[in-house]
This record gives sequence, structure tokens and C-alpha cells, in this order.
Amino acid sequence: MPEPITSKAVKRLRALHARLGSNNAGERENAYRKIEEWLTRYGKTWNDVPELLYDPNVAAQRYQDPRDATAAQTAAEQTASGVPITPLDLIRHLLEQYVWLEPHQCVAVALWIVHTHVFDQFMVTPRLALMSPVPNCGKTTVLDLIACMSARAEKSDNITAAAIYHAVDEERRTLLADEFDNLEIAVKGTLRSVFNSGYRRGGSVTRLFRGRRRRFNTFAPLALASIGGLPLPLMSRSLAIKMTRYTGTQNLRRFDASDTDDLNIVYAHTLMWSREVRLNWDPPMPEQLRGRLADNWRPLIAIADACGPAWGAEARAAALVFARSYHEDDDLGVLLLHDIRAIFDARGVDRLFSKILVEALRAMDDAPWSEWRGVHDNQTPRPLSQAQLAAILKLFDIRPRSIWPLREANNRSAKGYYRSMFESAWRAYCDGETGRPAEPTPISRLNRG
Repeated sequence: MPEPITSKAVKRLRALHARLGSNNAGERENAYRKIEEWLTRYGKTWNDVPELLYDPNVAAQRYQDPRDATAAQTAAEQTASGVPITPLDLIRHLLEQYVWLEPHQCVAVALWIVHTHVFDQFMVTPRLALMSPVPNCGKTTVLDLIACMSARAEKSDNITAAAIYHAVDEERRTLLADEFDNLEIAVKGTLRSVFNSGYRRGGSVTRLFRGRRRRFNTFAPLALASIGGLPLPLMSRSLAIKMTRYTGTQNLRRFDASDTDDLNIVYAHTLMWSREVRLNWDPPMPEQLRGRLADNWRPLIAIADACGPAWGAEARAAALVFARSYHEDDDLGVLLLHDIRAIFDARGVDRLFSKILVEALRAMDDAPWSEWRGVHDNQTPRPLSQAQLAAILKLFDIRPRSIWPLREANNRSAKGYYRSMFESAWRAYCDGETGRPAEPTPISRLNRG
């Protein structure tokens, strides 16, 4: 007959469970074996561990936060109904205590944390980009929370390309890069290539190491915090979490590195869950998710489905929110085609002078044309010029021509583009669409800024 479980026994279980997060493989295996002995002694299974370790009623008494009490009630209802508490439930609960995020952002961060434990089962590992317009928006706190709950996390405020591929190749680390905007990635091609190549299974770099050529694996989860945006190739590989300053409308706990018991428990539970779960590598995806956007969300949706239909629905809903602001292609030329089509559609004209088109591109929000860094994203930023526009479009066999607004007296021609010149490229590179029909262009409309 199993022994009764005492508070001392639970304390012992907590201590063993925390050791599952050790970087020492021998210590992890020893803790795993001792927990199995503990469960056998008290007549429990691994499915009982979350309830034994994480009691939301205790959390509610400790922190006096109404949301903890709500979580306790929800957990009690789940236990009574036989619905298990998943790692995603626990992670989201803790994120909501420490940081303010939009609901779809919180879902994405929770999914990303869990994915670090199983990322090697998939073809890609989406990057997590925490971005804000100014400091003090909570990015570092989110990274600290991620560091406590992710698999083999290594957080750094400054890191080199060599340090990254050694850490990934030798220790399979989850990389957390704070102060990303200080890494000067625009001018560090090696660092940029390591971040980009690590997105897909098989990503690697080859270097001379101790007199011999050696291939280093770069495939690893990456989360970063940055003021401002990211290079477009990296952005297209990322879940972009745009954070703002906390307004004080919610009661949040202050993160303290010396008080991480709950985080360690959730980490250990997630680790054990990852060892037992069976994931569908190709889950049903919303029709709106295509190309790289679908690749980014496929592992996260697979994880959500493994945690139940409710989480699957939440993950798909969150993915659709992110899709509204996603740049599908990391090629700046394709982005330029999209933006030019948007300008022609907005103005309803059949031709535009180069000067007018460049001015409109520079005025676009959330686009790189006002701070153009070159086709390789490695030049000093300056506004896009007519010559640079022509050079990019030349790759698509589109060249400026002399444009006449109307063949009347006193009207002058200038270099520009007809809408019809883009339609073939739009069909090939912009989802097969050419936009709405154009109207003939009177000079008064063409000169409108």
C-alpha cells in the first residue's frame, strides 16, 4: 500500500524536480531515477507531478493577486473534470504575473518557450523578436523569464559569431540575445549569417579549427531583444513581439532572480512533458498561413494541438493576428514590388514618375526605403534614390522609360514607370495578383505628392 504524502515528501520531490534543469547530464539522469522511485513509493505517476508540484492555491495565498485566485479556481476545475494542466497553462500563468503582453503575444511567447524543448523535431526554429521603440518596455524581463523556462538557455548582452556556433554545436543551447541593437549586425556579415542559417535544420558554418576544417552546426532557437527593427531576412524568420511601456493598470510581480522556485518547477514539468509527448509534425494549418509564415508557426501549432483542442484554437487565432503584419518574403526586391503595387493601387493611376514613386516609397511606414541600407542590408542608412530604385527593378527586367502625362503643350516628359510594366512581376512574385485596374493619368494627379 502506498505511503501517505507528507509536506516533507513534497519538498523532496520539488528539490529532485528542480535538478532536472541541471546542465549536468549525470545529475539530470540521477534526479529522473530518484523521482521515479518517489512516485512508485507514493503510488503516483508522472501525470500527477504537475498537481503535486504546482498548487495555484498556494500561489494565491502567497502573492495575493486576484489572477492567481482565478488560476487556482481554473486549475481546480480542470483537475475535477479530468483535464490535465499543460506546460502552456503554467507558462502563460507565470508570464501574465510578470509582464504585460497582448493575449496573442502571450500565447506566442508561451508556445516558443515550450518549442525550445522539442525544436529539433522540426525543420525550422522560428526566432522570437522582442522589439520596442524605446527602452524600459519589459524586453529584458521577458528574456529573463524565457531563460528560466527554456531548454539549456544561454543569455548574453553581447556575443560573437564564434561563441554562438561553438555553444550550439557543442551544447545545443537556446540563445538569448539582449541589447541586440548594439551588436551592429548590419555590418557584421558573419554574425548575421549565423543567426539566419540557424533557423533551418542543417544550418551550419565551416571554419578552420585547430588547423583543420570543421563544420559547426548553427540550428538552434534564438530569442532577441532590440530597440527598433531588425534586418528583413531575420524579421521574416521571426515572431515579432512589439512591446510598449507598462502603464501600471495591472498588478505585476517584480522579477527577482533569487526567487524562481515556480519558474524552475514549470521548467522541469515542461522538460518531462517534452520527453513523453508525441507531436504531429504536419498539423492542419490555416489557409492564410503560407510560405515562411507557415513554417514559423507549424512547430508551435503542433505543440498547441498536443496540449488540447482549446490550445490548438488559440494558437491558430494568434497566428492569424501575427499574419496581418508579416513580411512574407525576405527579398528586398520582392518587398519593393509589393510596396509599388500598393502605391499604384492607392493612387489609381497607370503611370508614375520615378521622382514621385521614390517620394511615396520613402513616406511608407514600416518600410526600409527612408533608411535604405543597400540590397545586402549592410550600408550606411540613407533615403532610397531614383538610381537605386532603377537598379533593384532592373533585376526584374523593369527599366524606367520616358513618361508623358498628357501630350499637350507645356507638358514635359520625365523618367518613370507604367503600371503595365510591373504586372508580370506582380503575378510571379506577389501572390499572383496585379492589383486593381488603373485609370489614365492626368498631369494634375501625377504631380500630387
